[in-house]
Amino acid sequence: MIDTLRPTAFEGESDIEELHSFFQSDVQSAGDTLWTFGTSLKSAYVNSFEFMHHAPIVTLWREPEGDVGAVSRISLGTGEWFHLARPEYRRPEVAATLIAYADAAFELLTDRVDWQTVRYESKTTEITELEQAGYARNDIAEVYMTRALDDPIAEVPCPAGLRIGLLDPTDPQERALAQVDAFSNGAPSPAQIAWMSRSIVHQLSYGRPHHHPSVIAFDQDGRVEAFADPFFDRTNRIGEFEPVGTRTPSQRRGLGKAVITRGLQEMRDNSMTQAVVRTGIENAAAIATYESVGFETTDLLIRFRKPRATR
Repeated sequence: MIDTLRPTAFEGESDIEELHSFFQSDVQSAGDTLWTFGTSLKSAYVNSFEFMHHAPIVTLWREPEGDVGAVSRISLGTGEWFHLARPEYRRPEVAATLIAYADAAFELLTDRVDWQTVRYESKTTEITELEQAGYARNDIAEVYMTRALDDPIAEVPCPAGLRIGLLDPTDPQERALAQVDAFSNGAPSPAQIAWMSRSIVHQLSYGRPHHHPSVIAFDQDGRVEAFADPFFDRTNRIGEFEPVGTRTPSQRRGLGKAVITRGLQEMRDNSMTQAVVRTGIENAAAIATYESVGFETTDLLIRFRKPRATR
């Protein structure tokens, strides 16, 4: 076990500011521009409250004085877990403890035949730690794409009847409806709409106190048809898109390319020098859109699985 960190339960709203701070680049980067690992927005708000289907177990690993040194999330329903430690705690003994913590939870609390986590292909030390704990490479989960912001950003026309602008963060409901439409693979359920309506406030507040815009394509009635949220890592001067989406009926009209292009301009205007985005390996349409505005795949997020021990 690790003597310097103790596990404590995440208690929701009372801990959210501390969790936001933990995931900021000035705490996490240590020269590593992959610090987000898909953790930036996703871990700072979604994983802290609830998933669309299964609430996670979030644990804050605290130092004796109370500061958070690591965060772990265990999703019993989906069989996925994740952890992130501050740079000074990225040591083999800490990793072994956090991995064992996840393994024990799945063994004791579920009947799953296996569980999974992810690592970037370039993170060879972290992959070795997983393999030593009995995990094996399974498949590719996501692509990690980058684009230099000193390259020209071509103007992309917006379809007739729509405009590109920035969301008024005090009125996010239409933005929430557009996001749940884009990601629900069909007509969203009332539960999905309620979930996004509750969590959109946390999503838009990520990265405080700095302002982060939400780029939207909207019609004359204010209905949001597409969105791209650029977040600014001011330590490394990297802009990250999270999330990007288009309402199902408005897809294949070039709206994604239009909002991404405006987002790239926002990144440049805020002194970012590189843009990054992550998307699922199976999302060929999104990958093609990102490539069309200059992104290239520079890393892969690999899924690792561990089978239940034979009883």
